Amino acid sequence: MSLLDNLDFFHPDFINNPYPYYAELREKAPLFWMQRLQVHVLSRYEDVAYVLKNPALFSSVDIRVSGMRRQDRAELKELSSVSNLVNSDPPVHTRLRGLVSRAFLPKRISEMEPRVRELSRGLVAEMTAQDEFDFMDGLASPLPVTIIAEMLGIEVSRRRDFKRWSDTLMSSTAESMRTGKVSEEAIRSSREMLAYMTEIAQKRRLEPRGDLISLLVQGGEGAEALTPEEVNSFAIVLLIAGNETTTNLLGNALLALIRNPEQYEWLRRNPSREACAAVAEETLRYDSPVLGLMRRATKDVELAGGKLPAESTVMVLMASANHDPRKFPHPERFDLQRDTTGMLSFGHGIHFCLGAPLSRLEAPVALQELMERAPRLGFASRQPERVDYGGSFILRGPRSLWLRKS
Repeated sequence: MSLLDNLDFFHPDFINNPYPYYAELREKAPLFWMQRLQVHVLSRYEDVAYVLKNPALFSSVDIRVSGMRRQDRAELKELSSVSNLVNSDPPVHTRLRGLVSRAFLPKRISEMEPRVRELSRGLVAEMTAQDEFDFMDGLASPLPVTIIAEMLGIEVSRRRDFKRWSDTLMSSTAESMRTGKVSEEAIRSSREMLAYMTEIAQKRRLEPRGDLISLLVQGGEGAEALTPEEVNSFAIVLLIAGNETTTNLLGNALLALIRNPEQYEWLRRNPSREACAAVAEETLRYDSPVLGLMRRATKDVELAGGKLPAESTVMVLMASANHDPRKFPHPERFDLQRDTTGMLSFGHGIHFCLGAPLSRLEAPVALQELMERAPRLGFASRQPERVDYGGSFILRGPRSLWLRKS
């Protein structure tokens, strides 16, 4: 019996470990029709890379996925209809990217390292003072969301709300695709966040500060300023690109290290910044925080031995591409000496993840601080053998991860 006979991206077995399913897709059905979602699925490296490299053929605009009720789609469209970096094509995408990318220049990101290290050190010290701790709650989640809130200029008094909005928006995406419904909590959080971001954008337009929202609403250097609605839409994207990605990356890295003791021992003997960066890069390939993306074919395309009709929705599985043995030999092996050049976890081309440099700063620094204080970690007694990955087949990372010092 093939794993593809009853393939269901929402099934707990798939969410727990999608990689055996990806392997069968690559070998037996590189172009697979997912009936439940009404999407064509691509899984081989060359095909995934081709889609990501060709935005004119594979648009990011007006992507349709089956399942969600009409009234829920209308409700969400009312709250998130503004173009952003994820759901736009050139020339709109070019304008937005040109403005917001100024905040993610390598020099500006590198200047953030002292603050990232300071925050990581404090979180690690507080977390490891306990005999057993939830790594996700103690470090992996608060680090990136705090940095994003500080970058945007979210007031300290509203950061608890900001975290709540972030968590709700992330969880509701998976839930809405699984059930076809959008929760009242998700709608309420979306409205609250839009109201707050509109208010703060208007304040920063009148009295700019040195934060990202001020940069976005002031424009300059030939770039048109973002509207308050666009600022809110960008903040939501940033929560995914610069927050959820790093959270999942750190959680997946600790899981991979503990499950591969020989690689963990190599890191213990060499806890340098470069070694911690290697952990981050191999984790990105080995257990990607973002498993796939959706695109819309703009015309009929021959690909992967089949035909993608115009206007059809295509799901590209970057996590499967990263495990394609045609690109990465022995892909199921977690190898910290591996050359990960070409891995697709952050996408490719004009939609390459804007938050990638920030994630590549935060994860190695956090891992290095963790190795400095707690070089030997193992699963705590309260950690279930089956890791809880939530309900998403798009984002992947443990919801909780209970560890202990050993």
